[in-house]
Order: sequence, then structure tokens, then C-alpha cells
Amino acid sequence: MLYKYICLFLISLFSFALFGQGETSNWYFGNGAGIKFNNDGTVVPLTNGRINTFEGCASLSDAAGNLLLYTDGIRVYDGNHSLMQNGSGLYGDPSSTQSAIIVQKPQDPNIIYIFTVDTSTFEDDPDLGLNYSVVDLSLNGGNGAVILKNVNLLEDCSEKISAVVKNCMDNSIWVVVLGTYSGGVGRFNTYYAYEISPTGVNATPVKSTFNDLQVVDPRGYLKFSADGKTLASANSSNGLYIYDFDANTGVVSNQQILTITAPNKFPYGIEFSPNQQFLYTHTSNNEPANQDGGHSSSLLQFDLTATDISASEVEIDRNPIYRGALQLGQNGKIYRTIAESYIKGTPYLGVIENPNEKGIAANYKHNAISLNGRNATQGLPPFIQSFFDRVEIVKNTDGSTSTSLDICYGEPFNLEVENIPGATYNWEKDGNPITNPSNVLAINTADVTDSGRYSLEITLSDPSECPIIGEAFISVNPLPNAPFLSLVQCDINTNNATDGITFFNLEQAIFDTSYTFSFYESPADITTNSPITDPIGYVNSTPFNQTIQYKVADEMGCENFGELELTVRSVVFTPDDEKSFYQCDDNPEDLLLESTFDLSDFQQVNYPNKDIAFYATLEDASLEQNSISGVYKSISKTIYARIEDSNECEDIDVIHLVVNPTPSFTFDNEILWCTDGPPLPIKAPGGFDFYRWYKNEGGLNQEMGNQQDLQVSSTGNYTLLAGYIYNTNDGSFECTNEVEFEVIPSNIAKIEDERIEDIWENNLIEVIVSGDGDYEYSLDGNNYQDSPEFRNIQPGFPIIYVRDKNGCGIARKKISVIGYPKFFTPNGDNYNDSWQIIGANSLFQAESIISIYNRFGQLVAQISPKTEGWDGTFNNNALPASDYWFRVSLEDGRIFKGHFALKR
Repeated sequence: MLYKYICLFLISLFSFALFGQGETSNWYFGNGAGIKFNNDGTVVPLTNGRINTFEGCASLSDAAGNLLLYTDGIRVYDGNHSLMQNGSGLYGDPSSTQSAIIVQKPQDPNIIYIFTVDTSTFEDDPDLGLNYSVVDLSLNGGNGAVILKNVNLLEDCSEKISAVVKNCMDNSIWVVVLGTYSGGVGRFNTYYAYEISPTGVNATPVKSTFNDLQVVDPRGYLKFSADGKTLASANSSNGLYIYDFDANTGVVSNQQILTITAPNKFPYGIEFSPNQQFLYTHTSNNEPANQDGGHSSSLLQFDLTATDISASEVEIDRNPIYRGALQLGQNGKIYRTIAESYIKGTPYLGVIENPNEKGIAANYKHNAISLNGRNATQGLPPFIQSFFDRVEIVKNTDGSTSTSLDICYGEPFNLEVENIPGATYNWEKDGNPITNPSNVLAINTADVTDSGRYSLEITLSDPSECPIIGEAFISVNPLPNAPFLSLVQCDINTNNATDGITFFNLEQAIFDTSYTFSFYESPADITTNSPITDPIGYVNSTPFNQTIQYKVADEMGCENFGELELTVRSVVFTPDDEKSFYQCDDNPEDLLLESTFDLSDFQQVNYPNKDIAFYATLEDASLEQNSISGVYKSISKTIYARIEDSNECEDIDVIHLVVNPTPSFTFDNEILWCTDGPPLPIKAPGGFDFYRWYKNEGGLNQEMGNQQDLQVSSTGNYTLLAGYIYNTNDGSFECTNEVEFEVIPSNIAKIEDERIEDIWENNLIEVIVSGDGDYEYSLDGNNYQDSPEFRNIQPGFPIIYVRDKNGCGIARKKISVIGYPKFFTPNGDNYNDSWQIIGANSLFQAESIISIYNRFGQLVAQISPKTEGWDGTFNNNALPASDYWFRVSLEDGRIFKGHFALKR
């Protein structure tokens, strides 16, 4: 009898160390990210973490949920988030899948072992294998210190590690890794199980070798089921395996490979459901880690109770994300990292809400947990899986069980387990004992204070059996507030505005849109669940005053009931209730008389400091639906202003929106004025009430006139404004339209010069002019051209004509084009009887000297352009027919020579 008592005492002591409630309460991972599990099963983000890791991490809290330490496998941080004394230089690696796992020494809560698994990430990066370091929490003022560092157990191993309780009698824990048969470098085919007991770490492992296992890819998680009977191993490109595990001996056996048929076939994260029926794995397409896009991952479920486990595969999610971890939480849900790439995480976690359910009923939610701006990467902290070996103690109304329950204030709930003969039932809530020796804990009327974490330790009569641990997370939600409500409505029923019967929009009484409201005419209707079917168009059945009921429900379905009083206020429209809002037609060019009304401005002017809303119809004003506000585009129509005080209708005003026609007219954009002429008279289109002319001077408009006509005496930019005047009860109202135009200068050309190339076969004239006009050119006064250049001009005295295209006049100039005849016939017929240069006379080149020579070079005549020319004689004697030469010295200084023929 004494022996049994001692065993039970040891079991109780050991179970207190291993099966406390809060060891998994705080998780730290990724880029300073973290989450905390509350006693009611809710999760909140933590932003005070200091680790920055791509993958591996580990954390541990005490039984009450207080953080003890966390690590990335290299640095250890204490519960105050300070680097622990001597807490750096551990042989883990932030790029190792499971860089570390933390194990508390059995029967010594102050001694913590941190097991680390290293990896090699580049050529000169050594892989230091499996090591452990020791933390003493009693040192450094209770903040702990690392007292032993990097004790090597294996030269090399895979990046995975897991831990589970051996049994209660031996007070031990197994830590298992995957390595090579020799323990050195090579292919991984051997599982090493190290026992951690009250005496410390046994460096001699239990080895389980599988000769047909040839793993070269170290990536992926290793995970026990919570009961310690099954071990799962994810090896990325080398596949997913499950094994049997004998917790008494540490032997791994019965290897099975699970074939993955989903498109993403590379397993990384793995986790068991709380009831240990299902295995979940996070697989990826194994695209290169350093690329930003192209990644894809699947979340798969396998049923371990199926005859063909591989064939039971169900893909419950697929997303364009990178590989990631899965980790069971103390609330019975499984959490998933959802990084975008190897180096780029996301500020969310995914959650499998009901992991004990088959297929899509597991209810996976993406981006379910916000990390408050901190990023999760690929890893989540692993724990001794025995922490999650719990029986479900929530007894649901359908007979099923679960680990969590959300209920409403006032509802009952039962926590219940099997009644085991001879067993002792010890209940706790939030760590505090509950006096209840039964296997059933019944709460008949739940209060908010009943929220929390309930645990049950069942001590069996057989001292060799470990205690059975049950756990439940209960959240009792308060009922939503249901105050007394009232609605005051104006009776604007057009049939009878004084009968106290009108429309109500009952939804106007809703005071919190996050709640769901239902309305009932009577308490009896609540009993029969017969709500008002049209709460927006409800017509009261009792004149002037009526009280109805309402139900308010939150998102959890928690309901409360209250009363809504309906009051009708009679409204009779009078002229004082009518106002007019005048505007001008926005677009006078179309056929629609429509304008834009600024209702906000109208409200400020006519209803200052009043609570009003505008509606297009009386029905909308009554039901407070489809309100209009701000800038409102409309034709002429009547709208209504509903005036309220504290959501009570005070009055309804009639607002007449009046759209007045805006002047429509056309006017030339450009007007030409001959600046060398008189002022230019211009005239606006007729038919308007007033006119205003403006000229833009230096950016300012200067008024030039207010009549229909205007005399323009200067060029520049002008504006013509024309308008209508409308007389209203509030005074006059103007609608105007305006056009901008430019007065452009033009005038008669001034011929400044001309360029003449003459005395050759293709004589040329180019006219050079100045002026503001648009000019064209002619040599005959009839045929004009745009070019000022003329070619092939006969010698003589042509007249140049320059005409302004805008009608301001013609400039003229006579010019001289020099040439000479090739022959002459002095025979007295008065035709071609003398020889003279052409284009020179008493006005042009008058002082030129013309010398004529015979073929022997003898000067035979010297003439002037002022004369008729040479008559073919020398000393009054007729010279013979022959060729003669000439030399001309023009008045302008030019000299040219040539010859011609004298014919008889």
C-alpha cells in the first residue's frame, strides 16, 4: 500500500512537470513575430520577439503560461526578451528546418535542455550536427543563464528533430533525430532516440536503421503524434514517411512511404490532428528559393485509419505560396506559415479550424491570424508533442466531443469524460482547483466569468498507467446590449397626413451594424419566430404610438431582446415648408435642361446647424432610403429635406430644384482688324438680356462695353458674356454664357525691297515685304500666288502687286528688269528700227552708258537709255548687216556685255 502511494506521488510530480497547462502558450518565430494563446482559446499577436529566422525556432513557457525562453538555435532570449547570459553561439542555424527544440529536465523545473540541429548553407559552412546546451533558470536573478554549451551527440544529422514523453514510470523524454548509420556524413537512414531522464541526457542512443531509406535531402519536419505511437518524417524531395514508435524502448519501426498525388509533391511541414486520426502536410513545388514568383503549395490531409493511407489524400488548400510549417496549438487548431518566398514572409498565419474533421470539413482558413505587421517566414516552434496529448472534454448537444466551445451568456455547458472505475478526477480552471470529484462538470447558466481554460487530470487506479489529461477552452460571450429604442416618424402619407399611420424604416433604429437585428410586432411573434418581413417599409398598426419588440444578435449568435417605440408626428405642408434652388443649365448645347446642384452648400445656407438629409421622393424621405447629398445632377424636379433631432423626424420640407436655360450662341474665335483702317465694329448675337465685353490685359479682364455692339480699336484677347435675367421670389437670378475670341491684326503690305536677277534667259524677281497681314503676290493684278518669287520674267517695267488676303488692301510697285534685243532691222518700217537695252529709261537706270562696237572693236555708237536707241548708222552712214558688240555700264554699277545682229 505504501509502494502504491509513492508511485502515485511520483506520477503526480512528473505529470505536473510535463502536463502543465501553459508550456505552449507563447510562440516566437519569423521576423520578430509571435502569438499568445489565451485561456479562452483565443489567439493574440505578439510583437516583442527578437529572433529573426528564416526557418528554425523554439520557445517554452511555464505551466501558468509565462514565457521562459525562446531561441533561433543560435541565440537564446529570456522571458524578458533579453539575450540570456552566455546565450549566444549555439550550434543551430536559422536556415535549418527545426533548428532547435526545448526540453525541460524531468523532476527539475530549473534545468532546460536546448537541442540544436545544424545545416550547411554554403560551401565553407560546416554542419555541426546534433548538439545540446543547458540552461539553469535559477541563475541571473531568475532570468536564467546558459551553463553548458554545444555538447555534441552526432557529427551530422538531418534538419529535423522531435520529442515525446517515454512513459510515466521512467520519468523520461525521448528526443529523436534522423542521421546516418555511422553518425557521420552520408545518406540518412537511421533514427536516433536519446533519452532525457532525471539524471540528464543519455548520450548512447537507441538506433533504428532502415536500409531501404536513402534520404539525401535534409529539409522537412519530424513530428510525433501526441500519444507518442506514430512518427512522421517529411524529407522534401525524398518523400513523406510514417513509422510506429515504441515509447518504452525508443525503437522506430514499420516504415511506410505516403505517395503524394497533389501537384505540389515536396513535403515540408507536418502535423497530427489532436485525435491523431489525420496527418497533415504542407507540400510545395520546390521552385528555387531565391525567386520571387512561381511558388505553389498544397495543404494535404491523410487518414491514418484508412486501409490505404496514401489513397486517403485530400487537398484542402492550394495557394501560390512557399513551403511552410504546421504546428498544433493548445486550443486544438493547427497553424500554418504562408510565406511568399524563402526570404519574404507574410504578416499572417493560416489555421485549420477543425483538424479532427475529414476533408474540407477541417475548415482551413487562409490569412486567419494577423501578426500585427510582423512577418512569419517558414518555421514555427516545435514542442514535446506529449503536451498535446489531451482528451476532449467538451460534451456537445449532439453527443460529440471537442476541445473548445463558444457559448452565450446564460447558456449551459457540460465538461465530461468517461466514468472510469477507481479513477480520481481533479478539475482546474485557469490553474485553480475546482472541487468536483465527478467525471462531469456541469455549468447550468454560464456567466462571462466562466470563460477560461479547464483541465482535468484523471489518475487511474493502476500506478503504471500515465494520468489522462483533458482540456477545454471555454469562451462565454456576453449578450449584446439591447436598450430601449425609439423612432419618431413624420406622417407624410399623401392620402392622409393626420391619421398617425405612416411608413417606418425600422432599420433606422439599428445602433450597431456589427449586430444582426430582427423586429417583431409582439412578444408572441418572438415565441413563434415570426419577424416583420419588411422592416424597411413597415406601416404601424396603432396610430401615433406603438411599441414593438426587436432581437439583436452578435456574430456568435448570442441574442438579446428589447423594445422599440414608434411615434408618428403629423406633418402638413405649407408654403413656409417650400424652398427653391435655382441653377443654370450645365450644357446649353444639348437638348436636356439639366444642372448640378450643390446640396451641401444649400444645406449650410438654409439649414445651418441642423440634422437634415435630402431625398428624391417622399417615400425615400419617409423610409430614410437612398439619400442624396453633395453634388447632385438633376433636371427641374422636387426633392425633400427630412429634418431630424436625435434621429427623430421633426419636419419635411419641399425643395424645388429649378433649372433655367443658359444662353447658347456662337461667335468667331478670331476676328481680323485692319490696323491701318478705322476701328472695327463687332456685334454679339441678339436675344439676350444683357451683354458684357472684356479685354484681357495682363491676366485681368477689363470691361470694354455692355451693349450688343462694340467698336474694337486694339488687338488682343477678348471675352463676350451674354446672359438671361430670371426674376424669382428671392430676387433676380442670372444665367450667363461666354466665349473667348481674339482680335488679330492685319494691314496693307509695305514693299521693303525686291531681289532681281536679270540680264539672263530666266530672269527672277523676289518681293520683300513687311506687315501684319497674310499676303499674296501678282505681276498682272489679276493672277495671284502665295510665293513672293517670280521666274522667267521678260525684261521691261513690270508692276508688283501685293494683296492682303484679309482684305486690308493692295500695295503696288513698278520695277525694272534689264534685258536687250538679239537683233534689230533699221529699214524705216517703224518696227524694230532701233536697238536699245530693255528695262532702262529716263526713270530706271537713266544714267547708264551703252557703247556699241563693230566686229573689229571699233566704237560705232554710244547711246543713253533716255534716247530711242541706235539707228544702225555711223557718221550718218548706214552700217552693213553684221554682228555688233555692246558694253553697258548701268547706273547701279553693274556692267555687262553682249552682242546682237543688225539685219538689213
